[in-house]
Amino acid sequence: MHPASPGPPPAPAPQPKPTETRGKTAGEIEKILPAPSPDTDRAGPSIRIGLSTTSREVRISAADDFYLVEKAPEAERQKIKGEFQVRVEREVQESSEVYRLQVASLANAEDAENLGRTLAEKFSMPVVTRLNPSTRTTQVRLGAFSTRGEAESFARGDLSAAGYSGALLVRETTASGGGSARLAVRGPENFFRLSSAGFLFSPGAGTSFLRLDGKPYRGVLNLGLNKNGRMTVVNQLGMEGYLYGVVPSEISPTAYPELAALAAQAVAARTYALKNMGRFNSEGFDLTADETTQVYGGVSAEKPATNAAVSGTCGLALYYHGELINAMYSSTCGGRTEDFSNVFDGAPVPYLTSVFCTVESGAPEVGLKGEHDLDDVLFADDGSPANRNLELAGVLALPEGRTLTAEYLRGKPTAEEIRAWVRRARELAGKPSSAPSPQAREIQSRAGFLRYAAESFFGTDEIVQRVSPGDAAYYLGNLKDGDQLPRPEAAVFTYLMQKGLWRPYPDNSIRAAQPILRSDALSALSRWLESARPDILKTGIFAGAGSPLPGTREVSISVKWGNRAQQFPLAREVRLFRRADERSTPVDTLKVIGNEKVRFHVRPDGKIDFLEVELNPTGASSDRFSPLAMWQTTLSRKVIAEKLRPLVSGIGEVRDLEPARLGNSGRAVRIRVTGSRGSTILNGNRVRIALGLKDTLFTITRAYNPEGLVESFTFNGRGWGHGVGLCQVGAFGMARAGLGFEDILKAYYKGVELRRAY
Repeated sequence: MHPASPGPPPAPAPQPKPTETRGKTAGEIEKILPAPSPDTDRAGPSIRIGLSTTSREVRISAADDFYLVEKAPEAERQKIKGEFQVRVEREVQESSEVYRLQVASLANAEDAENLGRTLAEKFSMPVVTRLNPSTRTTQVRLGAFSTRGEAESFARGDLSAAGYSGALLVRETTASGGGSARLAVRGPENFFRLSSAGFLFSPGAGTSFLRLDGKPYRGVLNLGLNKNGRMTVVNQLGMEGYLYGVVPSEISPTAYPELAALAAQAVAARTYALKNMGRFNSEGFDLTADETTQVYGGVSAEKPATNAAVSGTCGLALYYHGELINAMYSSTCGGRTEDFSNVFDGAPVPYLTSVFCTVESGAPEVGLKGEHDLDDVLFADDGSPANRNLELAGVLALPEGRTLTAEYLRGKPTAEEIRAWVRRARELAGKPSSAPSPQAREIQSRAGFLRYAAESFFGTDEIVQRVSPGDAAYYLGNLKDGDQLPRPEAAVFTYLMQKGLWRPYPDNSIRAAQPILRSDALSALSRWLESARPDILKTGIFAGAGSPLPGTREVSISVKWGNRAQQFPLAREVRLFRRADERSTPVDTLKVIGNEKVRFHVRPDGKIDFLEVELNPTGASSDRFSPLAMWQTTLSRKVIAEKLRPLVSGIGEVRDLEPARLGNSGRAVRIRVTGSRGSTILNGNRVRIALGLKDTLFTITRAYNPEGLVESFTFNGRGWGHGVGLCQVGAFGMARAGLGFEDILKAYYKGVELRRAY
C-alpha cells in the first residue's frame, strides 16, 4: 500500500550550527535542545500503533480520572476511576473439532503467507495462518481433517513426498454457527458494559497516562474486535509522543550517549513513520509496536536524552525529490551498508545504496607516544617476543632499582638476584610474607630456576597435589627431552604446562641443564604475576584523549568500563605496546580512534606508565562500538534443513548451502541450497531470518562427518540486521567523530534533503 503523504514540504528547516551538536554526550543534551513540550501527546499528526492483535483480556487503569466511551453513534463519554478489565466474551455456540497439519512456524509473516498460497495451490486444501503471540512467529496450517488417522496418513504420504516432512499434527476447535464475540468491560462498584463495536479509553488530564496491563502509554487506547475473534489494542497519539517511546527502544541512550546519533535516529524514525502511515489500515492501525516496523515501548521506555533529541528535531523529516523517503535502518551494518534491491528483491532505490560506514575525513585520530628501555627485540625461550613482559617487569620493579638493558638481560643472574626477584614477585602478588620452603638447591639452571621459583611462588604442596604421575607422563612424554627430568622437576614443568605458564623451546625441548638467562627468568615471573593477580593491570576501552595539561607535555586518556569513564594522565616515559594475534609489539607511536581494548598499569602518583593497546578487529568502521560488530554461530545440517524446509521443496535432503551472489557490501544476497535431488537459489535475507542469523555478511566454515557429508556450518559474520539504510551504531561512531545529525543522515541516505514535514 502506498503510504499517505503529509503534503508538499515547505522550505528547508534551519539547522543547528555544527558546534551545537558535535561531540556532545547525552548528559549535555538538555543544555542544547528544548525540553519536551507538555502538549507532546498532540504534537504532529496522529498515529495509530497496534500494540496487540491477539489479546483475550487486558486491564486498563490510570492514576487519575479517565474516560470511557463506546465506539457507537451518540454514545456518551463516561468518567471512570480505578482498574478496569476488558475481555472477549462469546455467546454459547456449537463447535466441532478438526485436525490440521502445521507445516511451518516462520518469523517472517510475508514468507508465511507465500508458503500458505503455495500449499493451497498444490494440495487444493484450506490453509490457515495464525500468529503465535508467545514466539512472534506465524504458523502455517494445512487441511481440515475430521480424524487424526486421516491427517496422519496424508502427512506420511502426499505431504512428505512433496518435501514437507515432519509436519506437526494439531487439533483445533471451530465454531459451527451461531454466537458472536463482544467486548465486556468490568470495573469497580459493579461497573459493566458490553459492546460489539469496541471502546475508547482516554486520559482525564494532560499529564495523565493510561496504563495497559500496568504499562503506561500517552494518548488514547482504542480496543476493538478483529476478524480472528480476538481483541486489537491500538494506542493513538501524536507523532512526537510516539517517537519518545521509539527512539530509546531502537538505540540505547545509555550505551550510545551521543546527541547527534540520537537526533539522527529521531529523524529517521519520524520519516519512516510518516512514510509508512496506513500500512496496516486493514487491521485498524498504522504501524506495529515491534521489529516488523519500529519498536515502540510507550512511556516506560522514555529517557530524558532521547526525549530531548526528539523535541530538538520536532517535525524534521527526510525527502528525496520532494517525497518522503522510506528511512530504513538496522543496528549494525558490519562496515558497509547494502543496496535495497539486493536485500529485498525490489526495484533499486536511489537513496538506499551501499555506502561505507566510516568517517573518511575529520575523524579524531589520536597519536600516542611511548618510550622504551630496550632498543633490541628480545625473545623468550619459546621463541615469542619477550619485550612486553620484560618492560612490565621493569615497571613493577621486579629487579628493584635497576634499569633493564638488553646487555644486562642477556646475562646470567646470580642466585641472590633470583631470590630477590622471586621474593618481590610474591610480595606484588599478595602472597603471605612467610614463603614456603622450596626444595630446589641449584637455582641457576633452567630446571633449577623454574623449580625454585614455582615452589616459592605457588607452593610445593600445591604442585604435588595438582600433578599426578599420569599427568607428568602425558605432558612430558610429548617433549623431546622430557624423560630426562627428575621427578620433582617433572612435577613442576607439568604444573606450569597445565596452567599455560611455560612453553618449551621451538624445537620442542626443555634444555633443563642450560643456564637460565635474566630475560627468561624475569619474563616468566612477569607472566606468573599477571596470572596470580589479574588486576595488576587494569583493563578497559579507550574512549579518547585529552589535551596536554597547562605547562606540561602530559597527555591524558579516557578509559571506560561499561557506562563509566575515567581520565588517566600518561607518564612521559610510558611503555607503549600494540597487541595483535596474542602478541605485543613495542612501539614508539600509535594511532588510535576509539573503542580499542587497553590494558595498563597505574603507578602510585596516578599516572599510566605501561599501556598495551589492542587494535579493533573490525578496523576503522564507525559501527565498531557494537558488541555484534563480529559474531559466530554454528548450526547443524539437520537444524538448517528443518529451518529451511518451508522455503525449499523438491530438492530432497539438504546437503549444503553457500553464497550464490554477493552484494556490494559482501553480503550473501543470494544463497544456493543444494539437496540430494537438486538445488535452488534463495534470497539471502529470507535465509537469514529463517536460520536466525544476525546478518548475511558472513563466511562459512564446514565440519564433515566420516562419510564426507557436511555435519555442521559455522557462520563467521559481521553486523546485525538487514544492513539497508542508516546504521544505528555507525551513527554513534560518526557522532563521536564530530559529525552533526544532518551529516550523519546524509552519509547513509544519498541525495536526500532535510525539511520540515509539519
